[in-house]
Amino acid sequence: MNNKEFLTINQEYAGDFIQGGRDCQEDDFGFDNSRPFDFLMVLADGMGGHQGGAEASRCAIKSFMNAYKIAKGSIAKRLKEALEITNQQVGIIAKSNPNLKGMGCTLVGVVFNGEQLEWISVGDSPLWLYNDVRGLCRLNADHSMKPILDEQVHRGEMTQKAAAKHSLRNMLISAITGAPLKLIDHSSIKCYPGDRILLASDGLLTLSEQKIGKILSQSLPSNKLVKHLLDTVKKKMNQNQDNTTVLVLKIPNNTLINNARKNNIFKRAINYFKHTSV
Repeated sequence: MNNKEFLTINQEYAGDFIQGGRDCQEDDFGFDNSRPFDFLMVLADGMGGHQGGAEASRCAIKSFMNAYKIAKGSIAKRLKEALEITNQQVGIIAKSNPNLKGMGCTLVGVVFNGEQLEWISVGDSPLWLYNDVRGLCRLNADHSMKPILDEQVHRGEMTQKAAAKHSLRNMLISAITGAPLKLIDHSSIKCYPGDRILLASDGLLTLSEQKIGKILSQSLPSNKLVKHLLDTVKKKMNQNQDNTTVLVLKIPNNTLINNARKNNIFKRAINYFKHTSV
């Protein structure tokens, strides 16, 4: 197995987006499947006007992927370094052009190493895990006003209807803008064969989590799951539908992962002996 075959595109991972009812596409995403046991997927959802949002998400994806690839150390260290560099870069570009003032984006970077999933996120773009035991479970924190308002509902300080219509409900508490990051979510979870990982922009929240889980429960390749989710959003025919981006990773059979790992270790051993024998 060579480096580019760690995971198979369309079968085990895929991504796509729709523009919805917006005038501009302000989401962006990327994959890096070039290294064994170091699969990266990243998503950004822009804000700050049409031009600013699109530029922020584009810049964030490019900066994060490049920074993560050249960073050294553990996955955790590389994710943190990539996030810091990305935040700085978005800030530099925003300051260089008056038309981009106030631009920013959410960002979620996710790495699968063959055994566990590790992520770092800022903003409200959701990262979910689905399996037959737990159903659909959100993994990362929501850095918007939604959890705060929902907590007020739970304490009886606000009605559910008032919270749902609150003017600040979608306001981000933390985002990639170049300013110091107020909140960062960083954690990991062990993965098992058959688990589905779903990373999306908040446009997917047009669908209920129950509906999202039902779609992910189907035995389909990743590209088909992505298409089904986006088609279901389209069928809602929401006039104000937000940009919607969906990335799906299906955790493959451990036998394939273990064989790849053994093969990779064997290749490294051969290279070691080649260099030490010179």
